[in-house]
Amino acid sequence: MKKEVLAAFRAATAQPDYLTTEKMDSVLGGFGTFNLGVWAAANVIAKELKAGKKINVTVQDEKRTEIDEIAKKAVRCLMDCGADGPNAALLAAVLLYWAGSSTTAGIPAPNRKLGAVCRMAAGVPASRVQNIPTEKLNNKISGYAAVRAIYELLDKEVVAPWPGSITPMGVAGSPLTGHTRIGEDHLFPEVAKKLVKAGVDGMMRAYNSVGIKPCRWMSSLLACAATLEIIHPDAYVGEEYGPFLKTRSPYVCGLAAVEAAKMPETIHIRGTHEELETAKVIGDLAMILKDVGQPTVVGMIMMNEACALIEEGPVLGVGRSGGPLLLPLNHWCTSATLSLYLLGKGMAESEVADVIAQVMHDYYQADHAAVATDVLARRANFIERGPVTRSVQLGLEPTLTRCVYERAETCFNALQEGRSLTDVVRDFEQERLRVLAKGVAEINSKKLGRQIEYIKYLNVHPGAGRRTHKLAMLYFAFDGYVDVECKVDGKVYFFENVMAKTIPEALLAQDKQTLAIIECFAAGLVDMLNAGACAMDVVVPACVGAAMGMEPEEAVRQATAGATISMSIPVPSLTESATLAYRISKNM
Repeated sequence: MKKEVLAAFRAATAQPDYLTTEKMDSVLGGFGTFNLGVWAAANVIAKELKAGKKINVTVQDEKRTEIDEIAKKAVRCLMDCGADGPNAALLAAVLLYWAGSSTTAGIPAPNRKLGAVCRMAAGVPASRVQNIPTEKLNNKISGYAAVRAIYELLDKEVVAPWPGSITPMGVAGSPLTGHTRIGEDHLFPEVAKKLVKAGVDGMMRAYNSVGIKPCRWMSSLLACAATLEIIHPDAYVGEEYGPFLKTRSPYVCGLAAVEAAKMPETIHIRGTHEELETAKVIGDLAMILKDVGQPTVVGMIMMNEACALIEEGPVLGVGRSGGPLLLPLNHWCTSATLSLYLLGKGMAESEVADVIAQVMHDYYQADHAAVATDVLARRANFIERGPVTRSVQLGLEPTLTRCVYERAETCFNALQEGRSLTDVVRDFEQERLRVLAKGVAEINSKKLGRQIEYIKYLNVHPGAGRRTHKLAMLYFAFDGYVDVECKVDGKVYFFENVMAKTIPEALLAQDKQTLAIIECFAAGLVDMLNAGACAMDVVVPACVGAAMGMEPEEAVRQATAGATISMSIPVPSLTESATLAYRISKNM
């Protein structure tokens, strides 16, 4: 290996965040997200599992159980990484759930619930579902939409099988209702089904009204959580719903939500395709939300991303960091949850590594997603070492090494032949756009049930004409211009300036025919806007140029001149990594 290639490789990978436009230190203060805390807390829990600790909530007659201590450790780790109390409680509970914990145990005492265990570990007060926001999908709503719809229904009619006013003394509010056929077979299930449907419908209407595509996942969770505030939240139910001692009212709520939101009856884990019953997962997570306190929008974003280990996530609205989109790295924590889940199932770290490497193919840009995920694992490993980050690095370091080496070698050879650094970066950008377009066409053909023969993203550059500010003219993410040509179901379409013209005009005109074609390629535009999540196509060439003797500032200038999407926003550490490459090469 030429010393310049080696110097460039070492410099580009010397710090995890050299290969991204993301600012990672700020999130450790809780500014924006706290995904590094999620990665770190996953390591905390995984280490407890490896030590043989029991993470189930139980009916032990003890003041403290193992789950209480583990919850405290996870919550403290999250809070040290920027999460406030309610958000730390929520993510600790969700991580423990995916690691294998049950969500509730015991009636009436000891009565432990996973959400409450984590809330008490965080030392925060209880709250109500109406105060829980959804994640931000540009706009956002809250559980109030579900709560309002439910109470409006209660005001209009008696939803129970009988009016409460006729309940005899001794039956009303007693174990005769709570723990016999009266409540378990009739009252709780019947009320649950009606309230959940009202709540789901209320959420979906609210989403639609503010211009958000209705989210079936979050509508179901908050409708079930709101219902569990009203009905007996952990009552056993009739055996028509499942075995005694295993089936409780949250499951009935989940069944109602699956039907109301038109969700599939089963969902699957990424990589292994293990089948889970949707109703159980919805009911369990709703129980956590009911008890965990009052998370913020940031907490709900992180919860959804932690749950994106679900294969059907993109369709149901379960986070986005599991693919196929390339998002800002500050959202990504799905690989951490997936690794924790698999470790909790007893997989060896090498087996987990294989699954993590495999699921990178769920992304439109598999290599860039692998490098971006490895960047996060490396950064999180500085905070809390453990089996989760170790497994992810074991799975993805080979891809990172190959990608950086290939780019360094290609760039070195091209510069030796007399080509400019700017042209080399342009070549990398064009190849990235080609790979992206191919990935979008292949994956969306399957998801949409259409024959997308090809997509071409053309004339990609900053400055779509909406803004005159100099930053908008320099950086693609602020005002990007893209033309698109695609062939769908045998017909060729061409659109100009799609982000500033085609898409907004089609939405304002409610042109469903055009919107149906836009749906075939629009996700690729998201990847372009967020492409700086993995900026290796500009970082590695800048390091090669500097290693070959260019002044670092000149190498950066020439490399950035050829970049469009890989520098969709500024790369704050680019000069730093190029300077390091220059010094390494000079001293070899």
